[in-house]
Amino acid sequence: YSRAEQILDKVLEWNRENPDKTIMARGHVLLWHSQTPEWFFHKNYDKNEPYVSADEMNKRLEWYISEVLGHFTGEDSKYKGMFYGWDVVNEAISDATGTYRTDKENPDEALSEDRHGSNSSWWHIYQNEDFIVNAFVYANKYAPAELELYYNDYNECNIKKRKGIIELLTAVKNNEDARIDGMGMQGHYNVGSPS
Repeated sequence: YSRAEQILDKVLEWNRENPDKTIMARGHVLLWHSQTPEWFFHKNYDKNEPYVSADEMNKRLEWYISEVLGHFTGEDSKYKGMFYGWDVVNEAISDATGTYRTDKENPDEALSEDRHGSNSSWWHIYQNEDFIVNAFVYANKYAPAELELYYNDYNECNIKKRKGIIELLTAVKNNEDARIDGMGMQGHYNVGSPS
């Protein structure tokens, strides 16, 4: 937690010294294909071992989300009340296909790379969007009720991708144990796009 805490400790100090100008934080992110190290998906946390099952991955996902949210937003956390929201899942929809990002998004990229550029080892294990829905179920279970939970993505102005994002949001909303409060939209704009 040390990198995040370096920043949060400064914000916490600011908030104590400036109670009329407090800064609230937004957590980013619990599940992102590109930032989950490859070893997290394998038996014995060794990327040279076989992939774990979806059931085992669910246990790991729940443990991770409970630990992170507990550390930063739990009753005993020094940061309790400092977060207004948290991005639960980031960039799970493909720009190329407008559907869920898979383990074959970029055929030129080895799935075994430690930092995935495009391919998703989450998808490799589940072969469906259950891991996305489960992330929102676990976030709902461990997040304080006042902490808003978000899906975050970019290029939502692309009609094909927007359709995939709506499908993802609908899948999460259709699960009664999941909670989603909004969607973050990154502004990756330039002079040529969007029109």
